[in-house]
Amino acid sequence: MSDSTGGLGGPTRSSPALRERLVARVDASAARGATVVTVVVLAALLSAQAALGAAVTGGAQPVAAVDSAPTEPNALAWENATARTVELNPQRMALPYGGGSVDELTVETAANDTHVAFRLTWEDPTADTNISEPNAYSDAAAIMLRRGEQPPIMMGGGDAPVNIWYWRASWQHGEDVGGDMYTYPHPSAETKPGLAADNPLSKQRYSQYGQNYYAKGYGSLSYADSQPVRATGRRTDDGWQVVFVRERTADGTYDAGLTGGEPVHLAFAVWNGSTDEVNGKKSITLRFSRLQGDELSVPSDDSGGSDGSGDGTASGEAGSGGDDDGLWVTRSFGNGVAGVVGVVVVTYLVAYRSIRKRS
Repeated sequence: MSDSTGGLGGPTRSSPALRERLVARVDASAARGATVVTVVVLAALLSAQAALGAAVTGGAQPVAAVDSAPTEPNALAWENATARTVELNPQRMALPYGGGSVDELTVETAANDTHVAFRLTWEDPTADTNISEPNAYSDAAAIMLRRGEQPPIMMGGGDAPVNIWYWRASWQHGEDVGGDMYTYPHPSAETKPGLAADNPLSKQRYSQYGQNYYAKGYGSLSYADSQPVRATGRRTDDGWQVVFVRERTADGTYDAGLTGGEPVHLAFAVWNGSTDEVNGKKSITLRFSRLQGDELSVPSDDSGGSDGSGDGTASGEAGSGGDDDGLWVTRSFGNGVAGVVGVVVVTYLVAYRSIRKRS
């Protein structure tokens, strides 16, 4: 007769039923551990998103109600607008890194029933308007806009395209825009392929000083078929003052709507030509400003007051929430619900397998 207990009273062989009970206990333990890990990871991601939202959201941009949207930097209508200062930083997110010579920008917004205008003011001791020779770069400014969901700060993303308005000092104030800089030798003459191809950056003369672009991430900038943006700049005693203006509605594929409803997210960039700032070398805002939906509603007689602005308080401050700041990790899954489910499932499975292997 065989004894399954052995000489010391301990089991030497496990019965099938005992093995099943042991496996069940190990599985339950792994499941509990995996659940704890999943909850911790998900909580950490949500906390990180809250911190990220606070880091890149810089508050509400007041909108002054005016009878006629100003198109010139020195228009009297700007007296009704509230000036708001935003911080600029060097561009350090993608090559070529650089910029940062301009450290702040003053932004004002004015609107009537049909148009919205922005005035940007910044200090720049040199007026860089001549790019007719190599290593000469123009002063410039841009506004990045997106209505609805907040986009990635670096020129949007594949699922969050942005609208960019761009002004260049050389287009308006340069005596010979481009000159012979883009000329290539030819056996019988000289050719200018950029001009021949109607490249919007290679024209000899400009009658429109603002251009309209779209982007889906860094390096994806494209010239829009629709060009509804107007821009005008003037030289001040210590820098530049530039006005961008556009109708509230536009028909372009990714043109940002400027009517009431969803908020409009804004970011800004400035280039100082004398410090070799061009393309990705620029001074940028790392925090979004917002035009709130109610501020973009058709202005009423009492919406402006003497200073022409909304109150610009907590409704647009960092961390005010809203459903436009989806969890950043979920964008790789296409939408918020799929992303959350994906994070939960993947984390749980990895944790469960790891815990069970160690048991």
